[in-house]
Amino acid sequence: MPTVTFHIPALPPGTPAGTLFLTGSFRGWADDPSGWTFRVREGRITLSAFFPAGALLDVKVRVQRPDGHSAEEGDAWGGRAPAHKVVVGADDQEVSLRLRGWQDGQGAGRPGRARPPREEWTLAAPWGEQSVRVWWPEGRSPAGLPRLILHDGQNVFDEGPSFAGASWQAVDAAQALADAGRPSLLVGLSVDGARVRRYMPFPIPMNSFQPGADEYLDWLTGPLLAELERRYGPLPAERRAMLGSSFGGVVTLYGGLRHPGVFGTLGVMSPSVWPDDHALLRWLPGRTAPGMRVWVDQGDHEGASLEDSQRLVREVRALAEQLRPAVREVRFQVGEGHWHDEAAWAARLPEFLAWWLEGIPPGGQA
Repeated sequence: MPTVTFHIPALPPGTPAGTLFLTGSFRGWADDPSGWTFRVREGRITLSAFFPAGALLDVKVRVQRPDGHSAEEGDAWGGRAPAHKVVVGADDQEVSLRLRGWQDGQGAGRPGRARPPREEWTLAAPWGEQSVRVWWPEGRSPAGLPRLILHDGQNVFDEGPSFAGASWQAVDAAQALADAGRPSLLVGLSVDGARVRRYMPFPIPMNSFQPGADEYLDWLTGPLLAELERRYGPLPAERRAMLGSSFGGVVTLYGGLRHPGVFGTLGVMSPSVWPDDHALLRWLPGRTAPGMRVWVDQGDHEGASLEDSQRLVREVRALAEQLRPAVREVRFQVGEGHWHDEAAWAARLPEFLAWWLEGIPPGGQA
């Protein structure tokens, strides 16, 4: 197997005292330095390890302090930083890990690269106050615009509230289409640590075998849609859409087919179909929505290796084929070089938005 040498060119100011070590997807993000510590030799901070050719690695540097607690690398403002991404080749290679700072849980002062929503308000939900983030194009009234509900709303617009300091940059994508004559209204539903429970409709260890997707979708199709119509006007189902990625893609597809007359279009990005031994695929037979359009996509770098990623692409392609007889239209797409992250979903979002908006007739209220 080829050797990968990870090299830290320099430690950022404020690096805590302790033991530097590597963690990542290949270790299940373990917090134990054993066997994965960096060492300093001739002024270079390095760690070498063997990996199979074709492995896809998400990695981060952590430091274990003398008190046993660990700090993880972050951005320059103390917020969470995206993982370093490594494709292991056939030959030995060196990977430079440029550290920007260390997480302090704040991220205060981080400059925004993408634009925030126009409004943000809360609505009562069974789990408490739910944040609702809303945007519509400059110079347009929100009334009657095609309406897209997006899960993981904390990642949709600006980077401030996002999980890893990266967003879908949805405003830029939607404004460009509005400028071309296809305006829309975007509704981002933020989620917290209960994400797996809220988005996964099947009992799995990650949600303590207590799925909450039905509760979430009952609220979404009931109080939320009612409040959106009160604020921005009524719409027919063909002008309403829902979009999510990963577990958000699962709840999108499940919710759309559970309520087949509510949404005209679904965006199912990188759906995690594996939980509970592919329970989603077993749930689908017999579910139909003859008037619905469904976008399904998958990146080709979303698995543990290039080979595993192709298996996932085949699984999601099979999901798309399974849907074709049950709905009006299915669009399947593979994101070349795309990993399972916000950057990939941001890259695919403009094409989804264009496809969604081109497929609905112009018009106003219901």
